Amino acid sequence: MKMMKSARGIPAAAALVAAMAFGGPQAFADVVPINFSGAGYNVNGLLTIVPNVAPADPNTNCGTAGNNACRTDPPGAFMITGITGTFSDANSGISNASITSLVPINPANERDPVFDPLVPSSLSFVDYGTPPNAGALTYNNLFFPDGSPIDCAYPFSGTLLDVFGMAFTVEGGYTVDLWGDGNVPGRGNTYGVGVTNGISQLSYAFNGVNAVPEPGSLALFGAGLLGMMLVWRKRAARLGARGPQA
Repeated sequence: MKMMKSARGIPAAAALVAAMAFGGPQAFADVVPINFSGAGYNVNGLLTIVPNVAPADPNTNCGTAGNNACRTDPPGAFMITGITGTFSDANSGISNASITSLVPINPANERDPVFDPLVPSSLSFVDYGTPPNAGALTYNNLFFPDGSPIDCAYPFSGTLLDVFGMAFTVEGGYTVDLWGDGNVPGRGNTYGVGVTNGISQLSYAFNGVNAVPEPGSLALFGAGLLGMMLVWRKRAARLGARGPQA
């Protein structure tokens, strides 16, 4: 069994500056600069986003008698279609590694039936390890310029990424998951990050404090204390059916 990492202060902040001219669903792609750093982590790069077209619910029996209604993605979402830049994680010995690609979504049924009727249809998983020492990180590559809605059983909202977040690969064989933990009173917008090499989870950030946003920008922060507790509970519950983590 993996011991739960203790909460650590993560003075993480990311500046986002974008002039968005929202047109028709396929009329444009916008580029969003991000800079996320703190506690040994740094993401510095550019996101490409387009209006989202929600995939079909992967449960082909949805909407039929005895099954949940068919899921879709939240309104107001944009799809992240690309990312470039660099990533560092001093906790894992990764320094200014090039971000190689966005992990495409692979819509899947929620592995905890309690969450299934609530999650977006674009929900996807980054699996690592092998049973009984297996685990997973969740993502959907959705971006919310006006702040994410509540789209699972936990009350996180208001961030540019929702609780499932985005996933991208980094040179050296690493996959990074960056997600939002909502607007925490007294903390501001909060975010978390997880890193895996495909075999095990190398690092996982929970706690955070606010940083002063740059003028004219929005701020991203490391996951707050409330987010730490609920995200761990949410992910632990989801992974419990898969057996103990490495």
